[in-house]
Amino acid sequence: MNDDKGRNPLRWRRWFVLIILSLWGIVVAVRLFQVQIVEHSRWLALASAIQEQKLKIPVQRGVIYDRHGIPLAFDVPTICIAVDSLNMTRPTKLVEILADHLGMNIIELKDLIFRPRYFTWIRRQVDHAIAQSIAKEARQAGARGLIFINSWKRAYPAGSLASNIIGFVGLDHYGLEGIELFFDEQLAGTPKEIHVVRMADGSKYKTEILNPGTVGQDIHLTIDKRLQFIAEEEISRGVTAFRAVRGFIIIIDPWTGEILAMAQNHRFDLNDFRRSTPQARKNIAVNFLFEPGSIFKAITGLAALEAKVARPTDRFDGNTGLRIGAYTIHNAERRSFGMVSFAEIMAKSINTGMIRINQRLRKDQLHNFLRDLGFGERTGITLPGEERGLLRHPNDWSALSLAMLSFGQEISVTGIQLAAALATIPNRGYLITPSIIRNSDESEAYRLGRRVISQRTAAALSSMLQLTVTDGTGWRANIPRFNVAGKTGTAQKAIPGKKGYVPGKYTSLFAGFFPACNPRYMALVVLDEVGTRPVWGGYTAGYIFRRTMKRVILIHHIPPVE
Repeated sequence: MNDDKGRNPLRWRRWFVLIILSLWGIVVAVRLFQVQIVEHSRWLALASAIQEQKLKIPVQRGVIYDRHGIPLAFDVPTICIAVDSLNMTRPTKLVEILADHLGMNIIELKDLIFRPRYFTWIRRQVDHAIAQSIAKEARQAGARGLIFINSWKRAYPAGSLASNIIGFVGLDHYGLEGIELFFDEQLAGTPKEIHVVRMADGSKYKTEILNPGTVGQDIHLTIDKRLQFIAEEEISRGVTAFRAVRGFIIIIDPWTGEILAMAQNHRFDLNDFRRSTPQARKNIAVNFLFEPGSIFKAITGLAALEAKVARPTDRFDGNTGLRIGAYTIHNAERRSFGMVSFAEIMAKSINTGMIRINQRLRKDQLHNFLRDLGFGERTGITLPGEERGLLRHPNDWSALSLAMLSFGQEISVTGIQLAAALATIPNRGYLITPSIIRNSDESEAYRLGRRVISQRTAAALSSMLQLTVTDGTGWRANIPRFNVAGKTGTAQKAIPGKKGYVPGKYTSLFAGFFPACNPRYMALVVLDEVGTRPVWGGYTAGYIFRRTMKRVILIHHIPPVE
């Protein structure tokens, strides 16, 4: 009996241990059931996160071509480098290798390398040769954790050519400026989806393609690379020669609205866009607003002819010192011309004569005509950042407004807007929509817009503008034997925040087309704040027009007019 009593504590301890083990087994079984069955999806996702990463990688973007099929932007293969911080080895060595080959800051690299993540981007768009050197050195040093993924990067073979038109893409391969931004959806396609999986030995990673994506669409511009080069060279030379703040040229086919060149002096290297400033990246042909000055006499002259309130042979007082209310308006250099014809007023750019012509129009007539020509509205050109300009309602016009509008004050325009309106003269009366994208359907190449003036009106003003170049203010733009027609402009400049016009600051302009009998080209030249004297548009912008278009004639073998 005593022996049995002595063994009882031992028996109870055995039973206690057995019960505890049984309960533990039940807990483990329940937990296994929970993990393997109930929470299977959660733990599978966690496991995947530990050993693989699902990514969207850009596919090859579409190519951007000029009108003749010359590539201006295309993709080249590249490597993206990432790191698996939780499974890497010899991180200090990795930092050393990456800093040496990529030229990255040590502190920045350490921040990336030591982040507690399974996937961290180190550098995208690394050249293949550099990536191979990094992989080789890391392998030889026994430094694991680097992930190499095939991708694409953008290349711009012409460097800064047409940079303000083409734009560029960022590190994520999506457009940030210009055509690259405006047509990003078409150019970018849809991204490829991949899994990045760490292999069993932990030293290598492989990519498993889940969705190949779709390659981007190509885009053909209306720009002629050769004309663009000429225009950029000449506007840069002109801005320097006349010490202007900025300047641009638009060369357009007046029949189709296709932009053959759109050049400015401020450009930047598309392959190194990070060094550029926001100011240099602006396309001032579409987003720089200015008062057009006397070049606008061609527009108000059209209004008077179309309304039949004046004829080219009608004569008007061209003397200086015309009083409008409390103001007295003078001609340039306060010259008086006596009684002159409408054609002479246009040729010699006589302010007082143009005011007297304009006084025959009603306010609503002129306003409606200007609206019909697109002023106060965007042209719809497919470039980002286009401004609409300013055309006030006639109810807001003062007694002086009709006079000021006759020679291009109290209205602000963009270069592309002004070019489109002026193109109604060489194309015999149609308002075209300027285009930077080439129509692939050749049968629709000649797509005139809606008629806004009669052919007779356009022809009459065209004759006046020929006289402007041969015997008037546009003499410096003349190209003998090519029948150039054009109009000059020199606008006083109003600075935002300052009252009235600033003495000594002008916008100088010239617009011309040729051959006048059957125009093939029209060009608008604008210089902002010319620093030399004289500032006249004919002397400055007209000279740039002539130099530019003489080179266009040579490369396109345009025959002279017999």
